[in-house]
Amino acid sequence: MNFSSKIQQAKGKKKLMETQLEELKFLLADKISYLSTLEKAQSFIQSVAKKTQEQLKYHIEDVVQLAIDSIFPDEYTFSVDFSIKYGKTSCNLIFTKNGFPVDLLKAAGGGVVDIASLALRIAVWSIGHTDNVLILDEPIARIQPAELQAIAWDTIKELSHRLNLQFIIISNSTNNGEAIHLVADKEFRVSMVKDDIWKVSEVEEINI
Repeated sequence: MNFSSKIQQAKGKKKLMETQLEELKFLLADKISYLSTLEKAQSFIQSVAKKTQEQLKYHIEDVVQLAIDSIFPDEYTFSVDFSIKYGKTSCNLIFTKNGFPVDLLKAAGGGVVDIASLALRIAVWSIGHTDNVLILDEPIARIQPAELQAIAWDTIKELSHRLNLQFIIISNSTNNGEAIHLVADKEFRVSMVKDDIWKVSEVEEINI
């Protein structure tokens, strides 16, 4: 092969490489533009998420704090903190009594956790607006002293009327059962029998 042929081949390879280089530059520019778009979209989503979280924070805090204050005024404080861990958003519920933190998973005393739990369910329901029915199992069983239970039942009844929200309340406590008469529109007594498993044997509507 003479030098002229080698030069022509080298020119051909150079032209091919230049063409490939231009294609790669075009692809790189396209990827950079796409990355920039993703970054802008991520920034927008984070901004919207932050505003949404702030709105959820204020809404949940207001509902729960209002419910707590109706039973335990000026004693407990509830707040919500959103944080990002491992790329995921987590929601921390912060509960304090007289300025000191309280673990919601442990007994806070007096039944305040019952009220906070009820208020949280109502807050979540009001955000999603699913069917207007909530089932409550012994919602105020641990509220003490007993005088506060009447206030708690009044609060539940008021919430039901204001939010057009129906509560189905389950209770096997005699004291709570009697107190339910003060707020319930209808009451049913359910009898159970055990035959390997617990079964409903009778449902009786009680005139109230």
